[in-house]
Amino acid sequence: NETKKMCQKMRINALKMAYSSGDRGAHISGSLSCIEIYAVLYKWILNYDIDNPLWEKRDRMVAGKEHARLAEFPAMAEIGFFPECELEKFESNDGLLTGHPKNLKIGLEYSSCSLGTALPFALGKALYAKQFEKEYKVFVLVGDAECAEGAIWEAIMVAAQYKLDNLTLIVDRNYLSVDGNTEELMAQRDMEEKFRAFGWASETVDGHDIVQLYNSLNRKCVDMPHVIIATTIKGKGVSFMENRKEWHQAILNEEDYKRSLDEVSVKLC
Repeated sequence: NETKKMCQKMRINALKMAYSSGDRGAHISGSLSCIEIYAVLYKWILNYDIDNPLWEKRDRMVAGKEHARLAEFPAMAEIGFFPECELEKFESNDGLLTGHPKNLKIGLEYSSCSLGTALPFALGKALYAKQFEKEYKVFVLVGDAECAEGAIWEAIMVAAQYKLDNLTLIVDRNYLSVDGNTEELMAQRDMEEKFRAFGWASETVDGHDIVQLYNSLNRKCVDMPHVIIATTIKGKGVSFMENRKEWHQAILNEEDYKRSLDEVSVKLC
């Protein structure tokens, strides 16, 4: 229940950030699909020290879904990496938070505007930790459409080859990209079986079920990297955004903002 309340607040803050972006627009629906993933990671799974973000033993969280900053930043604010008031200044000239930031001092490990590079980056972190017997684990979140990138599958092969059981990949499987349905554009088919064929410990969970996410993210794998296929709904929590590609990156006007805020407040109480 505590985590559900956190998710509700995160959704509200995500909508506030999108609305404050004004005519610049924001990546709304893809952020709403992974709210629970970020909530469980930051509240229950990741090992970190908010008073010392550069702590050597911290787990590395690599955000491949960089378009989902509206989910990541509210989670980090809830934990205390930076004041919640910074969310209101998202992408403003005097704000701390931007769309594609890397800032280790506030816990942001990675930035790249190019999809497909997050997993190779995380792979390097995990491989280094193995070679030099570091204690930290590496988590990386990617979108299912992002898995059309070839670099993703090169990294998947390398991770299995070197038995990187300190690496956990979460795939936000919402079946929708900016261009439409993933299975119509570049079919991923049965991702669980595909990863298993590549030598990964692979499982599928409901990406909006807190207990399933918690249990899966706590799974201990030996000599195998671990992937969680998290089935989600793009735009989750706002009826007129759910499963609509138009809300991948969009402007949230006042009417839609109030309507979406009302829905999130009622549905997730």
